[in-house]
Amino acid sequence: MSLTSTFFLAVVVLVTIAAFVLLVVKWPALTGREPRKIAARAGMLLVVNGLVVLTAATQLNARFLFFADWTDLKGALTGSVTQTSLNRGGAAAEAAGRSVRGPAATAGRSLPALPLSRVSAAGVASFQVKGSASGIVGTVVVQLPPGYTNPANASVRYPVLETFSGYPGSPYQWVETMGLGSVMAQEVAAGHMRPALVVSPQIEVPPGVDTECVNGMPGNPQLETWLTRDVPSWITHTFRVRTDRASWATVGLSAGGWCAAMATMLHPAQYGAAIVMGGYFRPELSPFYQPYSHGSPWATHYDLVARARRSPPPVAIWLETSHADATSYRSSAAFLTVARPPLAVHAVVLQHAGHRTSLWKALLPESLQWLGANLSGFS
Repeated sequence: MSLTSTFFLAVVVLVTIAAFVLLVVKWPALTGREPRKIAARAGMLLVVNGLVVLTAATQLNARFLFFADWTDLKGALTGSVTQTSLNRGGAAAEAAGRSVRGPAATAGRSLPALPLSRVSAAGVASFQVKGSASGIVGTVVVQLPPGYTNPANASVRYPVLETFSGYPGSPYQWVETMGLGSVMAQEVAAGHMRPALVVSPQIEVPPGVDTECVNGMPGNPQLETWLTRDVPSWITHTFRVRTDRASWATVGLSAGGWCAAMATMLHPAQYGAAIVMGGYFRPELSPFYQPYSHGSPWATHYDLVARARRSPPPVAIWLETSHADATSYRSSAAFLTVARPPLAVHAVVLQHAGHRTSLWKALLPESLQWLGANLSGFS
């Protein structure tokens, strides 16, 4: 019996209803202050409430596929997930190290004073940024690398990892829920990568809307422009960072994984690599937000599978997917099929895995090690 099958979900609902009806029928006979009756009432209430929670959990799991099947659930509880790794296209280090012409953020001649009063003990600060190219005003959360404010490091410039949250999400998802800063510190201490500045821009503009990070027809917010031009330009004119493409990478999960892949593949002069966790390679626009029409030039622009087949950019992609992840697998498999040099793809394909944060968090050290091994700016 499948964890997400209609039959299993129906059985859970029917058992819950039956337990509730039994409680209602038996309750009059269990009234009184005798210890036996009190215990019986408490036990029945606990069972009914537990079944209600189980019903909600199974319905939500079927909707969002946190756990793909019983094997996935067991793996989540025991920490054992079977995976297969494969490479497609060219070599990652070669792809990320190529020289690419195109628009990219340049370094500011003089940087403004860093508002230290706004920086938390963990090096995290939030800013309101207005994009000159997109006109968008949004939140950008920045986590400084350890030692950034140390006068001894005043001449050090750092690589940049631009992060994208899932939907729904917030710019704090990567620095708080995913704990990117602490995981990165562990990898730095182990010698797997160098310290990097983490920048997490708001991607829901207006708030609550699944924008898929795309531009669109006039009148729609130009998210791609905001994320790939305005935010990098603000970063290079505000913080001590490197500007070569081998020192800029993206990372995202779920919808944010799509954003990371899109930003990197469409702007290879700015980014050398992307880490895509449970993402996809064509936008999944909702019926409630249509920034462009189906079949328009915009739709072609954002089809990364077609772009990889037609004109693959020299970028390196690390991706995670699973046969059981309905959100990610289909377009990821199509992307792997057509990937060819100079594009380089390293894929981690999981067996019996769902679409959840705990899974991606466990893979974060591996993906950062890959980044440090293949991008000179992070090595």
